[in-house]
Amino acid sequence: MTRPKADLTALALPKGEPPQAPAPTEATPATVATAGPAPSPPPASDPKGYAHTLSLRLTAEQYRRLRRYVASEEDRTGRRVTHQGVIELALAEFLDARGG
Repeated sequence: MTRPKADLTALALPKGEPPQAPAPTEATPATVATAGPAPSPPPASDPKGYAHTLSLRLTAEQYRRLRRYVASEEDRTGRRVTHQGVIELALAEFLDARGG
């Protein structure tokens, strides 16, 4: 017997739209007193405006090397380094060297 499929349409959000806040409800004094700080807003969309998404398959050794490089760069510079940033820089340098 197959399970019926759930209707998830109400949960889906198009990319780039922030989630809507739930409808306000009456707060009791107990919930107001225990409420924590307001959550921070979601980060703004990427200013680069990426048009395409690519996947990169790595061997276990390639991934370990990438992780070690990122960790060493973060230790050396004190700034966050992402795999995305490393790969974008490597691609740019490759294409510049090859006249692409």
